[in-house]
Amino acid sequence: MPIVGLQVMPIDEATLIAHLHHNVETGHRDWIVTLNLDHVARSGREPSYRKALEGATLIVADGAPIVWAVKKKRPDLSSLDRVTGADATRHLLQSLPPGQVAIIGGKDPKLALQKLDLDPEAGWLIFDGVISLEDQSVRDLAEAIKGRRFAFVALGVPKQEYLIEKLWPLCPETTFIGVGGSFEFIAGLTQRAPMWMQKRGLEWLHRLVSEPKRLWRRYLVEYIPGAIALRKDVKRG
Repeated sequence: MPIVGLQVMPIDEATLIAHLHHNVETGHRDWIVTLNLDHVARSGREPSYRKALEGATLIVADGAPIVWAVKKKRPDLSSLDRVTGADATRHLLQSLPPGQVAIIGGKDPKLALQKLDLDPEAGWLIFDGVISLEDQSVRDLAEAIKGRRFAFVALGVPKQEYLIEKLWPLCPETTFIGVGGSFEFIAGLTQRAPMWMQKRGLEWLHRLVSEPKRLWRRYLVEYIPGAIALRKDVKRG
């Protein structure tokens, strides 16, 4: 269904995980975006970023405002829950074969694996240094992950989407998902909001209080046009 012109698939996390396992087993692939208000706001002010998002093959509702918009447009989907990048990452790491997985970016992904009682030396392909968007660097990265069926790209918005956009035509066997700060959450380097705040769509408030100097502009200035666009889209729908 269209949300601000982006085609969102209103599915739950279990359905997404099952679909991605099918991709790994069969060689099919997807580019997954877990859509939140950051994506929406940025796509409204950066045409190149909007173009990148439109290249994704599977967009799911992550942010509470996106879920709200889906439910407003489709009241029959009133039971829809968020599909968060952090939770999806956790469950996929625990169930995918390490030899099929590449991890690009993230702060200390090896620590995140250890927190999940997984062996960081079990065959994961991990790139946790500086990742460049220069063409030669992208080609080198594509060659390194050749044959891997699944890649987590944890560089944050917008860099992760721009990188996937470049890798997509070079890696015909690989499913990509942009997961932002998911590895920091799993490793315990960044604390997630309590569950009651997550369920009430207040995770943004928890993060703002936790890191006000870094996040105040994002949440209190940059997100506003995205929220307005989302509301207008719902009213039109």
